[in-house]
Amino acid sequence: MKPSAQKIMTFFFLILVFANFINAQSQEPIKITPLEKPTGNYGSIGFQLSADWMNGSIEMRFPETVDDETGMYFIDHYRPDMLAHSKMEKYPDWIINKTNGEISYSYTTPEGIEFGGYVNPNSDEVNLEFFIKNHSDKIIKNISPQICLMLDKSVDFNTLKSTSDVFIWSEGKCISLDKTTPSTAEKGRDAQLVIPRKGFTNLQAVGKTKILEPGKDIGTWWRTNEESDEDIILRESRDKKHLVAVSWPGEVSFIIYNSLNPCIHAGPSIQFTIEPGRERHWYGIIYLMKNDPGELLKKYKNGKRNN
Repeated sequence: MKPSAQKIMTFFFLILVFANFINAQSQEPIKITPLEKPTGNYGSIGFQLSADWMNGSIEMRFPETVDDETGMYFIDHYRPDMLAHSKMEKYPDWIINKTNGEISYSYTTPEGIEFGGYVNPNSDEVNLEFFIKNHSDKIIKNISPQICLMLDKSVDFNTLKSTSDVFIWSEGKCISLDKTTPSTAEKGRDAQLVIPRKGFTNLQAVGKTKILEPGKDIGTWWRTNEESDEDIILRESRDKKHLVAVSWPGEVSFIIYNSLNPCIHAGPSIQFTIEPGRERHWYGIIYLMKNDPGELLKKYKNGKRNN
């Protein structure tokens, strides 16, 4: 008896599913490497990321800053208007789990504010967890970390002064930032953009800098008239074959793109109050994958976690 056409189709479908499964399992996880500890008073606590198809690496400042309404608990660079409450005398060591590839660290400031995080690599994404714990006897108000994804060390993603290869979702569409207004030509300078998340109006950035109404300057930066529908920003590679994206779902009041570094941010930017003895955790994702914004959006929406 000859097998039916339906049985043959089912057989080949199962082979295809199995082959895709094997291929996914054989993909190398994204490589993550802790940055060397700074030797001076300033420097990044962070890690490098690279995939097997990448030229160079990208770098996560984890974090760039931690501040509340009283000022800075940590800042990884010198700014005379944003000095930390106390100097970091000894940078923390990263703990490396050789079984699952996770890296983690924590640091407690002299004021009793502990911060740190966990980083877990997979084949095309890296799961992030950042925390702040209040070991002091005071309420810390309006605290938030700024976490920055630097693209300058990757030949794939380090194009300067470009907005056509960076994308957000706005009004239900994936649009490049050269479609946002005011344009760079109207502003007469290269793009340093603050893109509000839909539904947020009273925006406040690092150092409690007020983000003014749409179209207005914030120093050398400006706020776009357009809003983002989603808590995610992506950049495509020079050859258009891959993308990098970052998201902190549920924790975004605005998105940042700096074409001069270049770097991308998609939270955390919502500020919180933490009582003594309490803590706050944020969960994010970095994506390094084929250039398919539709597939990225599916992964982003399926990967949301409660904070």
